[in-house]
Amino acid sequence: MTTTFKGSQIVSNFRDSIQSEYDKKIRLTSISRQVFELENDRNCLLYVKARSAHPIRWGVTKNVIDRLKNQNLPWFVILLFLSHETGYLLSMEDVDFYIKTVWPLGADGDYKPSEGSYLSRNRPFNSLISVIEGLKKI
Repeated sequence: MTTTFKGSQIVSNFRDSIQSEYDKKIRLTSISRQVFELENDRNCLLYVKARSAHPIRWGVTKNVIDRLKNQNLPWFVILLFLSHETGYLLSMEDVDFYIKTVWPLGADGDYKPSEGSYLSRNRPFNSLISVIEGLKKI
């Protein structure tokens, strides 16, 4: 029997696993309830979104991206799908590229990325260690 989690539970599992399995401090920020500050080799902000079912499409809020752009810390968008260990790690530069060229902006103020050409610059990850290592490289 497979267990299906809601997107919010996937985000919670991601946060809890980063803290417990990799001994990283991660705390909620005042930017959004989906933006966390990670104390890593260098501190950074993580905007974490999750989808728990097909079709895999996320809503990346324009106002949150605008607030992240005004921060003094580097930031990343993490788009999780189906599990807290599978998704995409997007740098600030990746997000800027996608916003300018690919991601449609919906009437609700969310960019609407999905798998495939909407994320063509990035390969999905399938483990949390890939995220931790990816954050160190960028």
